[in-house]
Amino acid sequence: GLQALFSVSTQRQGLWLEPQACLPDLMRTVAQPADQVEETALSGDAGISFRTNGDQLRDGRSFRTFNVIDDFNREGLGIEVNFSLPAARVIRALNQIIEWRGRPCTIRCDNGPEYVSELLATWAEKRGIGLQFIQPGKPQQNAYVERYIRTVRYDWLNQYIFEEIEEVQEAATAWLWTYNNERPNMAIGGITPKQKTPWVYPWQLKAF
Repeated sequence: GLQALFSVSTQRQGLWLEPQACLPDLMRTVAQPADQVEETALSGDAGISFRTNGDQLRDGRSFRTFNVIDDFNREGLGIEVNFSLPAARVIRALNQIIEWRGRPCTIRCDNGPEYVSELLATWAEKRGIGLQFIQPGKPQQNAYVERYIRTVRYDWLNQYIFEEIEEVQEAATAWLWTYNNERPNMAIGGITPKQKTPWVYPWQLKAF
């Protein structure tokens, strides 16, 4: 929306202004942006959330994306792309994130077969991470990542027809940097996730 465009332009020019300070009163009465819609979550911003998403290449082959975000500042921590994302692949992606980000207290996810597997449960127990499953049929309990998935689709996934799986991963990696560093998020005050990055995250513990 207009506020998001204003935030981008002022940040790129090295300015920081309150977006509504320069908007006419009439424009302040418009409906809330999608990022500001009320969210429902199982608990506070104490960990990370993830969910898989699906699409197709030009030739009809289906692929999946594994999307991980930080609940505290909505930062995208990783997008893994492949034709199949079993529990072992999910664990590998999470281990890579933990190596540079630290170990979260909890991980919130839905009840997909790769998430409720014994393999993932054993991994989480050894790591000292709590798995927090949302109730079936209630995606609003994982509202942060659900909104993030909509942004993924709107911003890049639905914008292109991909020929190969490598093209999807390249596009995902490039977009993720833009999302974290340049795209203002109205849910966190119109700043980028990186601008809300604290010195120490509320959930961050030493990886082991």
